[in-house]
Amino acid sequence: MAMLTVENLHEMKRNGQKIAAAVVYEFQMTKICEMAGVDVLSVGDSLGRNMLGHDHVDECTVDDMIPFARAVVRGRERAIVSVDMPTVPSAAGVEAVAAAAKRFKEEAGVDMCKIDIRTHEEELFDEVYAVQEVGLHAYPQIGFPTQGAARGIQGGAEVHEYVQKWAHKIEEAGAAMIDLTNVTPDIYADVCSSLRIPVIGGQAPPEADGKIQVMVSGTGYSYATIGRDDGRPDGAKFMYDVMKSIIDSIHAGNWTTRQ
Repeated sequence: MAMLTVENLHEMKRNGQKIAAAVVYEFQMTKICEMAGVDVLSVGDSLGRNMLGHDHVDECTVDDMIPFARAVVRGRERAIVSVDMPTVPSAAGVEAVAAAAKRFKEEAGVDMCKIDIRTHEEELFDEVYAVQEVGLHAYPQIGFPTQGAARGIQGGAEVHEYVQKWAHKIEEAGAAMIDLTNVTPDIYADVCSSLRIPVIGGQAPPEADGKIQVMVSGTGYSYATIGRDDGRPDGAKFMYDVMKSIIDSIHAGNWTTRQ
């Protein structure tokens, strides 16, 4: 099976095909998403909270992420693999970002790096070039965060102008694609129609060129949501029920060899 390239993603956009991306952290997640037909696998820095038990995403380091990125690269068959630039090198400046990107390329073998420059585009824009200069495709994230004072869906003429300005600068800089978060559908539609490169996002409406889904939230793989009643998938409840039955049978001394 031939691996996808960035040009393939651009061709998908030209042909009106939606791009399906998934945030994954390890080999089994990768294989499942590959079997489902995913186009982009994104190793998110949210693995710090979801896999390592950190309290905040900002605690995740390059050293934390490299083993997970390696596992995803090992498991991929067709999809492009991206990795998030952690907050620590991003806050430390362009040289730290370049060094981190170089490690991701050489030690993990990823294809692309997502750089979160939301609401800080002016001061962080050079990170786009830093990633590209070490040989990785850049995948900048713009728009508005899902947490903090600036969170939530934003719209209006001023937001429209601001997002369009930076989206076009990103395309001109040679980035592979854009993650656009928390803007209204009309802004999404205008940005997508005015750019050659794909624009996707976690909160993307159908007007986008595709969507990225965090696998743990999409499947309900979290102890905190076991027994949820909102109608969304509850994968953790299935796992809990199976393991509870197994553990209870062990405690009772009546387990079977097939377990």
